[in-house]
Amino acid sequence: MSAAAKLLNLEVDGGWKVEKQLERSPNGTGGMFSHSYLAKKEGRIAFLKAFDFSDAFEPGADTLKTLGVLTASFEHERDILEHCRGRRMSHVSLAIGHGYVDVPGMSAMEGRVYYLLFEKADGDVRVQMDEADASDAVWCMRALRDACLGLAQVHREIIAHQDLKPSNVLCYQNGGFKLADFGRSSRRGSSVWHDDVPFPGDRTYAPPELLYGFVHTDFIPRRMGCDLYMLGNLAAFLFTGTNMTGSLLARLDQQHHWTRWRADYSSVLPYLQEAFSRALEELQTRLPLEVRTEILSIVKELCNPDLELRGDPKATGRPNQFSLERYVSRLTHAVKVLEIKTRIARRTA
Repeated sequence: MSAAAKLLNLEVDGGWKVEKQLERSPNGTGGMFSHSYLAKKEGRIAFLKAFDFSDAFEPGADTLKTLGVLTASFEHERDILEHCRGRRMSHVSLAIGHGYVDVPGMSAMEGRVYYLLFEKADGDVRVQMDEADASDAVWCMRALRDACLGLAQVHREIIAHQDLKPSNVLCYQNGGFKLADFGRSSRRGSSVWHDDVPFPGDRTYAPPELLYGFVHTDFIPRRMGCDLYMLGNLAAFLFTGTNMTGSLLARLDQQHHWTRWRADYSSVLPYLQEAFSRALEELQTRLPLEVRTEILSIVKELCNPDLELRGDPKATGRPNQFSLERYVSRLTHAVKVLEIKTRIARRTA
């Protein structure tokens, strides 16, 4: 058993006592595993993410090199979150503490566990969609707006999340939503090992160009364009349960699938665009009438397989093409309109 799996009943910095270990999420991604706990202090409950460095001690591993990579990954996520805290990002799940704890009975090297502490959420979007209120279009639109706000906040600092998916959008008691898990994020001007990976997040939600190995050399199109795609994917999922990546690939002839295609990305784009059009037609039939026009437009713009056409159509080819500011405004307005319509409908029911 790794040190990260032995934190029960230990106390970490700040007086937080580790009280319960949580099951590992089946939606987790990345090569650096972690263990999840609940910690308690003076009646408050926090979520603790413990980083598991046990891979460094496996037979045949270059222990010092692997420890260096894993430690750098922890420091990267910690530093990104600290930067977000300094900018007071309201729609990012910020760390309320971080540090390390030494597990009794283990060596000083193998028994040291680094951790991050977070305010405990009620759950993530994927879990909450099983609840009755998650079928409400207003609830879904609020979740999408808040996820967009969180992305816009980090994008202003030239930080890309790169792993936006339903399980990384957290719900809180006040009815708000926040963007979580920056373990696979990138920040222009700094480097971390997963920057060399074509797509460091969950491939299930990956934009098609990265699946096909097309990696833009410019940070903004490559990283921000990836986030825009995943935001559009989230929009489709919230209102229909559809994963646009899966929907797109399912409509391709097998010879054009990314696992078989050997030519360049530009050659397969016409086939992807045709499949995308059919996926949008199917999505349209499944979207609730009250949000159909707005959500279909957002998915069409944000999930376009052609990176050069992705984003705000009015800004195509301009420096602000991958900006989310217009989408923040659109979704904020959409939430207000839905709230008003819902109130009127309840009064007349």
